[in-house]
Amino acid sequence: MELRRIAPGREVGHLRDFLLRATPEDYLLEDLTEWVHEGRLWVGQEDGAWVAFGRLHDLGEGDGWVSGIRVLPNRRGQGLGGQLLETIVADARSLGITTVRAVIEDRNAPSRRLFTRTGFQTVAELTLRRGLARKEVPAALKRVSPGQPFDGPVGWLPAGIDRVDVLPGSDGGRFGRWRNPLLDRWTTEGKLYVGSGLAAAVQTDWWREPRTLWVNPLQGGVSELFPALDRLAHDLQHVEWQAFLPSTEELRAEYDTRGALRHPAWGDRVFLYERHV
Repeated sequence: MELRRIAPGREVGHLRDFLLRATPEDYLLEDLTEWVHEGRLWVGQEDGAWVAFGRLHDLGEGDGWVSGIRVLPNRRGQGLGGQLLETIVADARSLGITTVRAVIEDRNAPSRRLFTRTGFQTVAELTLRRGLARKEVPAALKRVSPGQPFDGPVGWLPAGIDRVDVLPGSDGGRFGRWRNPLLDRWTTEGKLYVGSGLAAAVQTDWWREPRTLWVNPLQGGVSELFPALDRLAHDLQHVEWQAFLPSTEELRAEYDTRGALRHPAWGDRVFLYERHV
């Protein structure tokens, strides 16, 4: 297999055709034109035909992200995915990236095996949940004013993994590691909201249909935070909010009890993988 980088402006049509052959219901197809411009794209070819694809996203500060790994169905299990992934890791190293990450759902066993074989390790278990915008609950979160004190994350993912790049492509992803200057940036850009014992950083219009708020929960218990996010989504004129949340059997049961919906396309258990390069 010959591996080469492709230019998204010239070859996005070829990529679309490849994805339709690899996975006709691929979620990437819904937002492909924007998605391809956020990273370095690699394609594997045999006799001029595309057989594999993947993307590297340089987050800065030594952090990188791998996503979009795809292999044609009739070529899976033949080592092409590993060859592609090692090439992407080498590309990351050439850029000065020192740590590469990926998120893979539990049901995607082939991808999990691929990343494990290629030297990635699981560093966190997550679940992707949704909440619907509601006006009926009290407004508990307000936009932070410059200079307003905030102690940092307590109990949520940034506290556990020391970063907010769980989902690159969102503004949260581009911020990389959790550091106090993030608060200043979130505040300046109007993305940080706090209440009594509650805090969250948000990105508006994360998903356009339905209009969705992406949330990085930073502080607060589930029983108080989830209704606050429901109301915040309503106040910001969104249909719903989405967030990666910590995942255990007990927490997932509590999310169900509190009305946080499971995502229709992702499994209820998602793993964050990491490799130092």
